[in-house]
Amino acid sequence: MNPLFAVAALALAQPAAEPAAAPPAAPVEAASAEPSLTNPPAAHVEEKKVSTVAVDRSGRANTVGGLKLETDTPWWQRLKVGGFARVGVFYAFPLKEDELVGSNGGFRLADFRLNFDFRPIDKLTVYASVEFAAPLVDPNDPLAGRRIVDLRDAFIDYEIHAALVVKAGQFRPGYYAEMLLSDGAVPFVSRSVLANGVNPPEGYGPRTHLAPDRQVGLQAASRRLGNDTIGFRYALGVFNGNGQNQLFNDNNGVMPVGRVEVDLMETVTLGLNAAYNVRTSGVRPNRLATNNLDYGVDLEAHKWGFQVLGAFLGRSTTYSFSGLQPDSAMGALGQLRYFHEATGLEGAARFAWYEPSRVQAEDSVMELAAMVGWRPFKLPFRVLAQYTHREEERTVSYPNDSVDLMLHAIW
Repeated sequence: MNPLFAVAALALAQPAAEPAAAPPAAPVEAASAEPSLTNPPAAHVEEKKVSTVAVDRSGRANTVGGLKLETDTPWWQRLKVGGFARVGVFYAFPLKEDELVGSNGGFRLADFRLNFDFRPIDKLTVYASVEFAAPLVDPNDPLAGRRIVDLRDAFIDYEIHAALVVKAGQFRPGYYAEMLLSDGAVPFVSRSVLANGVNPPEGYGPRTHLAPDRQVGLQAASRRLGNDTIGFRYALGVFNGNGQNQLFNDNNGVMPVGRVEVDLMETVTLGLNAAYNVRTSGVRPNRLATNNLDYGVDLEAHKWGFQVLGAFLGRSTTYSFSGLQPDSAMGALGQLRYFHEATGLEGAARFAWYEPSRVQAEDSVMELAAMVGWRPFKLPFRVLAQYTHREEERTVSYPNDSVDLMLHAIW
């Protein structure tokens, strides 16, 4: 045989070179802020859906039912760790010893939070936040206690569709714009009296908050729906109604909570809130049921560095014992903030009024707060100073204003 033909035949018999495997896709960036109705987690990149199980060259399945398992991405690249800390000097005036107000000023670690955001598959979020400086107040003395480690958020969030996002676990229900703002993004030293209530050493109190805080339950919500002009969101859920980290519930009922938002060009947002809860107290079999119907409306707008928030909240209360007459509570808030991004300077003012009970006389609370802050050179922390004027019952013989200086770090 001709040697030239032999070489050509041998070359044709060799198999074609196998193409190189495509490089793995870059990991999806996780949201850095706590997810909420008004601050949802960043959407994942859409992956091409497949109806069968796809296997990579190593034999590992990387898609099941159209969901990318991201096996080519190391787990630490799918885990986002964040948090914030607030530490400062807090004083209530006038300074007096052995009083509920004015006798416990000084340095205080207000918060030290770590958040964990894990995305094992496309559109599924496993989220947890742990507070390392949670207050544990002595039930016998409101000015005694210590800081403990406490769970804040613990939930899973799965986006079935932009119109249906299911969340289950412990988190804040969709209710009231100020409460839905993530803890690390609150512009003041703390939230208003409507969201936090007021207690010693800042106020005589005790006044409980008017909006529900973290609960355990199940919620269906949506991302923003609509067009560039008009947008819409909703959140509907059922919760335990007993608050966070409760071992058991006080009765067999659930607390339904709902919120709808309509926005104009994502600049002006109107929110409507509603909730119903039954709390049971006392020693069996002589127990008292308290029925609370909560409702409210809030309006938020932001433009050119300004942010305005106005809100009204109400509560109607009835009791299982006919000897107790029905009661009601209400509150209003107005807030203005300005942030100059180029210099990092900011300022804000807030007015809040709270009437905890129509039946009990002279228990209303009024709060006026003003703050100035600075975020130097776009670093992940800011310093702020706040002055707060409070007015409580008329029988209080002297005021309980406060001056606070705080460092707020976010990572």
